[in-house]
Parts: sequence; structure tokens; C-alpha cells
Amino acid sequence: MLFKNPIILYGLFFLIVPIIVHLFQLRKFSKVAFTNVAFLKPLINQTRKSRQLKKWLTLLARCLTVACIVFAFAQPFLPGSNTATQEKQTAIYLDNSYSMELNGKNGPLYKNATSQLLEKLSADRVFTLFTNDKVFANTNRQQITNDLLANTYSTESLSFNQIQLKASSLLDDKNAAKEIIIISDFQNTTGVNFPDTLQNIKRELVKLEPQEMNNISIDTAFVANQSGSSLKLQVDISANYEVNEPVTLTLENNTILLAKTSVLLENQNGTAYFDIEIDEPIIGKIYIEDKGISFDNELFISTGTKQKIKVLSINGADSNFLDRLYNEDQFDYLSVKERDVNYNLIKDQNLVIINEVGNIPASLSIELNKLTKNGGFLVVIPSSPSSGYETIGLAGIEYNDVSKKITQINFNHPLFKGVFNKRVSNFQYPNVKSVLKSTNAIDPILKYEDGSSFLYKNQNTYIFTSSLNLENSNFQNSPLIVPVLYNMAVNALPISQLYYELNSSNAIAVNTDINQDQIVSLSNGITEVIPRQQAFDNYVLITTGQDFSTAGNYDVLLKEEKISNISFNAKRQENKLNYYSNTDLGGNLSVSIDDLLYKLDQEENILSFWKYFVMGALFFLICELLILKFLK
Repeated sequence: MLFKNPIILYGLFFLIVPIIVHLFQLRKFSKVAFTNVAFLKPLINQTRKSRQLKKWLTLLARCLTVACIVFAFAQPFLPGSNTATQEKQTAIYLDNSYSMELNGKNGPLYKNATSQLLEKLSADRVFTLFTNDKVFANTNRQQITNDLLANTYSTESLSFNQIQLKASSLLDDKNAAKEIIIISDFQNTTGVNFPDTLQNIKRELVKLEPQEMNNISIDTAFVANQSGSSLKLQVDISANYEVNEPVTLTLENNTILLAKTSVLLENQNGTAYFDIEIDEPIIGKIYIEDKGISFDNELFISTGTKQKIKVLSINGADSNFLDRLYNEDQFDYLSVKERDVNYNLIKDQNLVIINEVGNIPASLSIELNKLTKNGGFLVVIPSSPSSGYETIGLAGIEYNDVSKKITQINFNHPLFKGVFNKRVSNFQYPNVKSVLKSTNAIDPILKYEDGSSFLYKNQNTYIFTSSLNLENSNFQNSPLIVPVLYNMAVNALPISQLYYELNSSNAIAVNTDINQDQIVSLSNGITEVIPRQQAFDNYVLITTGQDFSTAGNYDVLLKEEKISNISFNAKRQENKLNYYSNTDLGGNLSVSIDDLLYKLDQEENILSFWKYFVMGALFFLICELLILKFLK
């Protein structure tokens, strides 16, 4: 038994008061003369014994009354667990990812969990609640009700390891017992094991299970082919169950029906195509009808304005391989001899290639440095003999007549993104007959067999360490030359995609000229956001990260005038519906919020006895009155 106010137990010393009164009572019997004393002696002895018993019983009743009063004020109790008497700090994670949109026994998992929390949590309980996108610190049920009911599903999704670390950072009281409550459907989107609980933090899990998990999803869409005004869109869809009927897809452009098609899923996957003729950019969406998760039933797309990548080749050697590579419609390509360079054109280029120029004048170096400083890209293919290269980042060029084979590829480099389906080891690698004596390889892309760099990147400059003419190298005949040089140009101006993923880092180039005091903004008609941006000579580079949480089509605005369109969609990971099993989650697992709160109430329950001691004090006080009145 424990006491809430143990210091009051010192009041038991007051028990000495009735004892002192009893022991030092100075009442005396007075003698009365009577003739027949012999007959009264037995009666006197009997009366004295009765009075003595009455005094002892009265003393006992008074002592018990005082003791009960003291114990009542000390408030004795029995705790329900070892931690019931500790100060607690609780963090509750409520999963509001899109998978929580599925229906449980009583409706959508997230909405039902919200209602139960607001209904079952005690009104005076202080806690911290956070979702994937919001934090409500040190709040209670009354303060959080309106905000929590207004909160909706989030495009952002935290891993369970991130959830625990975030909860730990929110539990900042070092003296309190820390407790994390995770309410989720526990989807396993990463494929890793469920993390162990953090040290010195108690973890409770509430697993909410959907009743119906059938779902069809639009996974991705991209331009399969485009020629003039003809556009072929490819759309990939999938399901997590066998679908026997064809799935109908609808394409809208500015809310106007543009096309419809159907596809029959085989092995729960299917591919649909839209062949359309367009005279203007598409700003619309592709959607299906499905009763599962709703966010993956539509995909917003916008083709944007077509932008050509400006490439300038300054040649001191044969440029046929460059001319063939950059003759596609997406490039605005210009090839000139080193003696015919118009320096005024350099600042407007996205990519400039120095192709074995023997002598780089100082004036050309100045323009090239301005280009890279303002966001343009430079490719250096050195020549021997040569001069002036040190002013553009390649100092001390000196060739060695040493033959080397190019054998190592940095598959993780952005130039090779999507190029290889798998890492190859039996590739027919090219070779060179002479290489630069020294290289400063900070970001290697291709390397020789001895580990030195054949191609590397230094900030906005790509540098080859060997000339590429046919007399010195067979790199022009290698399959590597197309993805390397093609992606150098493509990465120089990030081409607008059909859509971008929310909560991801996206670099988007908008082809427009702005002044230093002007900014571009993005608007979906309801909200307007000013993203991070950097202005270059001929385009603006917009960088989006956590700025957007709503999927849709956004207008790119400059001085309230629309100059382009960008689409954003949520990541397709919450619709996989792969869950951790109860065994994976381990102990402290509840199947509902009601079960958890009942369990916590039992652990935190305190059986208080003070009212029983008040009743005891009244009982013994009544006993004393009865003793004094009826006991003779």
C-alpha cells in the first residue's frame, strides 16, 4: 500500500491525546454513608468493572476514529502496475497515409481511429499526437478535436523507424516515463524487418486491419512516341487481385473528354495506349473507376510547352559523331569551327562542347566560365598539343603514349540512369592509345582498368582525359557514346515530364527569361506556392521538395500570367497493401483502440482507500456515541 500524502501519517501521533485523557482522568468516587453496606459491596464492584470496560471501549473507538481520519487524509492506494505512479509522457502516432482509406469494420480506418481517440481518451489527459504531416504537441482531447477532424490523408509516408525517432524527439522530459503508441495498418512498403523499440521507451501498437483489400491502380504514364502533332501515351496499371473484366481508362484534357480505352489485365498487370492528335499542350488527367484506394485511381499529366535543348559544338577536329547524335528534334544544335565562334551565342546555350580545340583564347574562356557559372554545362574533349585549357578547369595537359582500356562504369551516375537493366561485366569496352598525364577526378563516370578516370565531372564541366578522334580511340564506335553524350545534353536542361512525384526533390526547367526582382509561382487554383528557384540566362530552374502535398495540375505563373504547366502525383507505394504480420510486430499489440485504452487504464488504475477510511472514522465515532449512551 502506498500513500499519496505520506507526511500526514505523522498525525498518528495525535493518538496519544485520547490515551493521555484516559490515563490521567481525575474523576473520583465520593463516599456516601449508608447503614447496610454489606449488601452494596458486590454492586459497587460490578459497577466499577462495567465503567472500566466502558472507558477502554471508548478509548479504542476514539483512537480508531483518529487513525481513520489520519489515513483518509494520507490517501492510501494500491497501483495497478509498477509504472502507475510515475509521471508519464505519451506520444501517439496516427497513420494518415492513403492505405488507411480502406474500410474496416466501422468504415475507413483513419476516420474511425480518429473518432475512437476523440471519444475514448480522457478529457484531462495530456499527450503529443503526430501524423505523417502534422504535429500536435502537449495537447488534450478538447484542444485537438477540430484540427484532428479537419485533417485528411497525407501524400507523405514515414517509415516506422522514422516514426520512433520522431516520437523520441517529441518526448523531451527526461524525468518522465516515455511511451509511444503507434496506430496504423502497418504496411510493409520497404521490405525490411519491423524495428525494435527504442531503449527506455515503452511501445504500444494498435493494428487496424481492412476488411476489403481489392485495389486497382494507375501506376505510371509516359510518352511512348511523339511525331509532330501525334502523341502516343503509355499507361501502366496493376491490381492486387485477379480482374476478369476489362478496365476502362479515361483521358481528359482541361476537363474535356479526349479519349477512352480498355485493357484486360494479365497476371494482375496491364498496359494501355492513347493515340491522340494534339495541337496544344495537354493539361488533364487519366482516371479509372475503382472502389479501393482512391488516390491511385487518377493520374494528373501535363505535356507542357515543348522546349529544345540548345547545344553548341566548337570543333577543332571532325564532328560527324556529334552531328549525327544531336540531329533529333529535341535539340537546337549548332556546330562551328573554332575560328568561326560567335561569342554572343554561348550565353544562350544549355551545353557547349569543346571538341579538340587546340588553342582556347582568353576571351572564349571568359564566356565559357560565365556559361558554367550561370547554370550551363560544358564538355571538354582535349586536344594535343593544346593551350588555354587551364582557364576552364583542366590545367597541365600533357599526353602520354600509353594504351589503356576503359573497363569501369559508374552505374550510379545520373548519366546512366535507366540505361542498363542490370550491371554488365562482359561489355565490349573501348580503348585509347594516349591519355593525359594527370587527372583530377572528383566525380568519375568512366574509368580505365588501372582506376584512373577517362571521363569525370567537375561541377558543371564534363572532362574527357583523352581525345575521341578515330586515330586515338574507338570510343566513337562504342555503345557508350550515345547514352553519355545524349544524357549530358538532356541533363543540361531538365525537360518537363508528364508529372512529378510529391514529396520528392524535383529539378524543373521553365523556358523563360526573368529579371532579378521577378519570381515564378505555382498555383492549382486554390493555393499558390513560391518554390525555390534559380534564374539563368535563358531559363528558370525550379526545385520542389516538400512544398507540395496535393496532387493536381499547377499553372506556372509569372506576374500573374501563365507561362507553363506542371503536374504532381502521389508516390505509388501506399497501394501495394503488403502488411507486417502479428509475429513481425512482436509484443504489446492490440487489435483496436478500445482494447489498448482498456489495457492502459488497467495499468494506470489506482485503487484508492481514503473513502473507506472516512467511512471507518464515522463508524467508530458512532460506536463511541453508542458506548457512551447504552453501556452502563
